[in-house]
Amino acid sequence: MDRTVDIVVIGAGPGGLSAAGTLALHGRDVLVISDGHLMGYGIEGAFKSKAGFEIARLHAHATMRRDLFELPAAPSFDAVEQSIEHAAKGLGDSIRNRLDRLGIEVVEGRGRFIDANSVMVGDDTIRARHIVIATGTVPRVFPGVRVDGHRVLTSDEIVGIKFLPKSLLILGAGIIGCEFASIFNGLGSKVKLVDTQDRILASEDEDVSRFLSRGLSMSGVDVIHSCRFEGMEVGKDSVTTSLSNGQQVVTESVLFAVGRNPNTDGLDTRAAGIDLDDRGYIPVGDDMRTNVPHIYAVGDVGQRNTPMDIALVHVAQAEGRCAAYSILGEAFTLNMDHVPYIIFTMPMIAGAGLGETVARERHGNVRVGKFPYGRNHRAHATFPPIGFVKLIVGPDGDDRILGIRAIGRDADAIVGAASIMIDQALPYTYILNSIMPHPSLLECLEGAAHIIAGDALSYEEGEEYSFNYLIDDKSV
Repeated sequence: MDRTVDIVVIGAGPGGLSAAGTLALHGRDVLVISDGHLMGYGIEGAFKSKAGFEIARLHAHATMRRDLFELPAAPSFDAVEQSIEHAAKGLGDSIRNRLDRLGIEVVEGRGRFIDANSVMVGDDTIRARHIVIATGTVPRVFPGVRVDGHRVLTSDEIVGIKFLPKSLLILGAGIIGCEFASIFNGLGSKVKLVDTQDRILASEDEDVSRFLSRGLSMSGVDVIHSCRFEGMEVGKDSVTTSLSNGQQVVTESVLFAVGRNPNTDGLDTRAAGIDLDDRGYIPVGDDMRTNVPHIYAVGDVGQRNTPMDIALVHVAQAEGRCAAYSILGEAFTLNMDHVPYIIFTMPMIAGAGLGETVARERHGNVRVGKFPYGRNHRAHATFPPIGFVKLIVGPDGDDRILGIRAIGRDADAIVGAASIMIDQALPYTYILNSIMPHPSLLECLEGAAHIIAGDALSYEEGEEYSFNYLIDDKSV
């Protein structure tokens, strides 16, 4: 069957649905091609893993308060899995309902280009004036490794497993690896985390990654630095993994968290004349256009020429809106220099704008104010009061807020406000003259600003660790 619509969106993830919804609200005829779950990795990956994190965090924080509670039993993994699936289904149903209300048709199947204006799904050919590609990425695995969803896993499979591995080896200590290390350690697995670098989460400032490494180690995660995967042997009940340091690690399951690849295989982009880079990503301009003017790429599959091109759900959604407004012929400003983010580890990490390392590379002698949780009343109330907030501003004469980094319980409560300040190019002195709610973690941001201004006691090395608490009878 042949048909014609105004706009085709290939992929029903966060970026694709954002573009489709924006266009439909402006009266355009939109069809979405989906070969998976609605909202894609936004629910099946990001939501499910964060829902697991929240359950693990509740349990972990209860175990820290032995002055108040008896040591609680770990939650039933069956109950955890059922709770997450129930919530994910509810989200999926609500998305389907909104698409119906918007009049957006969803066609199940995998789309591939026939030419620059035509996409085939199964036996049907759909023609459109504009096409948005939003196919995302897929987990990367090493050659020769077979993912079975039980013993050998990627981030796609681990969010849906029906059992809690007694032991779990995680290969890769970036964001995904560190998040799942926190989750499964918190739920009761014995976790080993392998990193090729000399410090985990090497994309972050050193003080942040060192703090996280200490926190993970003290909670029972075995962190193995400067080590590479060399091979594995999958048995009936376990996996034996060979590492470059000579270790033979035997665990019930192994998780590959070694990056993701663009999901462009099978699209037949050549038929539409779409350029790919050497890794298979689709280069796009500031308005999300590919080299073919009426074809756009949003979300993780697209590659923007900016150092702050971040693979995040909210970035994909913003890019989807950007593409939609470009199709509508309306202006849309997409500023990537202030993007806030959260890393769901224990302790939690959050940030916006530039980190200290990148800020010094770009702007020279930047000023940094570091305020420890131990001085904050809310941190003491929620417990444990360990962590810090770091405010980064320009060199003398440049009071712009360049970035913020926070690590500690509920660090995400801080970055939203800072992100808006960065986007609006506000000076850090704006914070000095503001009144923050008390008690709140936002007062850490205020304290960091006062340290930069020189009217508060400066940070002392190690102050973020000053208050002891118990984990498995060990003091931090």
